[in-house]
Amino acid sequence: MPFRDVLGHRRLTALLSRAIARDTLPPTLLFAGPPGVGKWRVAIAAAQAVNCLEPVRDISGEGADASSGRRPLDQDACGTCRSCERIARGMHVDVPALEPDDRASIKIDVVRDVLNRVAYRPFEGRRRVVLIREADSLEPAAQNALLKSLEEPPPATMFVLTTAVPGALVPTVRSRCMRLLFGRLTAAEVAHALVRDHGLSEAEARAAAPLADGSVGHALSLANEDMAAIRESALRLLRRAAGGADVRARLDTAAALVAGPSKKDRSREEVSAVLRVAASMLRDIEAINTGAERRVLANPSVVDELSDLARAFAGDRARTAFGVVDRALMALGRNAGTKVVAEWMAVQI
Repeated sequence: MPFRDVLGHRRLTALLSRAIARDTLPPTLLFAGPPGVGKWRVAIAAAQAVNCLEPVRDISGEGADASSGRRPLDQDACGTCRSCERIARGMHVDVPALEPDDRASIKIDVVRDVLNRVAYRPFEGRRRVVLIREADSLEPAAQNALLKSLEEPPPATMFVLTTAVPGALVPTVRSRCMRLLFGRLTAAEVAHALVRDHGLSEAEARAAAPLADGSVGHALSLANEDMAAIRESALRLLRRAAGGADVRARLDTAAALVAGPSKKDRSREEVSAVLRVAASMLRDIEAINTGAERRVLANPSVVDELSDLARAFAGDRARTAFGVVDRALMALGRNAGTKVVAEWMAVQI
């Protein structure tokens, strides 16, 4: 996927495009940002732009102006030549991609194998581009094995690491990479990606995108779930909090959140989906309390229920509750136990 087809991140893709056109692209890059926002796609687009056999130059593009937020591209991949197609399929000999194994780790043996290959000049491309997905899953020994190559990359070789948790990388790895920070996508961009790249219907995309917190990955997890059950769980949590239920009742709510509508416990991803919906409802409640129009709400289908809750969450309470839910989501992202997190949040909210 060329830069011009990447949704969002126009400032970053324009920066990369300009550096490639001027041959000033740093040999070690770290793409950091929330999961599911397109870091890996941009990494592949960069590898294509570097090695494209028929690069496209001076692309102004539709809407490439200050008012639209889109920026012109100095150089981009054609997306159709043999090199671009092989990179897109993960088959290009000079663009090795390291990804976590089924145990969510990248081991030192895999890294050593790639480093042995990069000791030689590129075989068929202009530059060898080593892509490392979820670099935070590199084992400590694997990170240490990379240090020398990151500090002094072999000729005609560059490294692109992507991660949602840059703090999990050892400081010496971080210090050797130029870091580019990726932000969240807009709801419209998420919806477009769901329809264009994942085959969802317009209705499914519109339902999931506003609740995805700017992440296509989160939107896909929502689209695969029973949205009615997720909304009801989120509303139940907020109703209990609004009613000032005692600790025992709140812990029961936490247990119901983890258990879900069936006897089988929800997965971490499913619990996170409920909390993201609860967070979006709290944002809607704050909007209702400030007199915002219905069209700006992320959950218009339950606006009556949210309006009933708005008085209980007046003042700073909605913002405080949102902060609690946000911290709970962060804890789940760091592999904290779902039951512990749910119980803490139910008591604090």
